[in-house]
Amino acid sequence: MNKFSSFLKKEISKNNYSQNKFAKEIGVSSYYLGQLIKGEKRPPSRKIQNKIVIALNFDESKKNEFYDLIAKEKNDIPSDIYEEIKDAENWNDIRKKIKE
Repeated sequence: MNKFSSFLKKEISKNNYSQNKFAKEIGVSSYYLGQLIKGEKRPPSRKIQNKIVIALNFDESKKNEFYDLIAKEKNDIPSDIYEEIKDAENWNDIRKKIKE
C-alpha cells in the first residue's frame, strides 16, 4: 500500500462509506476502487480525482494533500494546479511566476 492508497482508505472510512457505496458515488466499480485502496492501480484520472474531492467534502488543506499525493505517485502536476494552467490565457504570466 502506498501513501495515496492509505490516505484514500482512511478518508473513505472516516466518512462512513462502504467500498460499494463510495464506488457508486464516484462512478467507478467496487473492484477498481478496491485496487486503488490496495495500491494495485495507479491513482485515478483527474475527473475521478475531482469526484473523490467532492464526495469526501475535502477542505482546502485535505484537497491539497490529496492532489499532492497523487501528483507524487504519478510524477505529474497536481490536478488543481493543472486545471489553472491549462485554462491560462497568458502563458507569459505563468512563465514569469515560475521564474520568481
